Amino acid sequence: MKKFIFLFLCLISLLWAIIYYIKPYYIPAVKQTGLIVSKHGDDTIRIGFIGDSWAAGHKPVKCIIDSLVEAQSGHSTIVRIEGISGMTSKNIYYSMFRNNEVKDIIEWGPNFCVICAGINDSDRKMGRNFYKNNMRLIIELLLENNIVPVILEIPSYDIYFSFKRRDRMVKMRYLLSMFVTWSKMDCIEDYRNAYIELLNENGWTNRVVTIWCKDWNPEGFRDIRGLYDEGLMHLNKRGYHVLDSCIAEKIAKKTSASF
Repeated sequence: MKKFIFLFLCLISLLWAIIYYIKPYYIPAVKQTGLIVSKHGDDTIRIGFIGDSWAAGHKPVKCIIDSLVEAQSGHSTIVRIEGISGMTSKNIYYSMFRNNEVKDIIEWGPNFCVICAGINDSDRKMGRNFYKNNMRLIIELLLENNIVPVILEIPSYDIYFSFKRRDRMVKMRYLLSMFVTWSKMDCIEDYRNAYIELLNENGWTNRVVTIWCKDWNPEGFRDIRGLYDEGLMHLNKRGYHVLDSCIAEKIAKKTSASF
């Protein structure tokens, strides 16, 4: 019995040592400075589209946001897309300063910037506060530079299938993250609620354009239109066209009130 208790205490000690060692991994980004954002005197609508694999996956798929916004607003429209697969919200924020391609889009001075973030946060169980605080930094940066944030609500991808297809070591890491951040296996709704809290706490509801799932993809990966690829985590060509249509409609509506 004493041996069992000793082994149990050793295991607990080891677990907490591991948590202490990896704790910085779960700490949100630190505010950065130094961007030089261009200003434009014309009526062209410039739209940046940055983020994780949902942004990266859009680059080879023809974007229709520009043509739809032009048709609805009457203004010439340019869209630039850059994304890096696997990035969390923390990585995305830092990429706006440290990745040349992403940084260039921000310093280009877009009127709007679409942000795809949170899928990897929820998939890896990084914590609702991790996601919330990083999104605060992203939104603050854009607003400070007169760029309207267009935030994609975390989509309803198959988070269980995503976990199931990982190898054993990755599964163990995700399970450890659940323990560290008190995240459920399906934490999507909790992280979404953290985003809503962020908007309300800062009075950003009318300053930020949110692409809510209910507006374009309420059924998520179960959508009978078949908007996701076989991994049930990313969009296919049809999915991007549906998403683009929703983004364009929201931007055109916002444009009509400000241009």
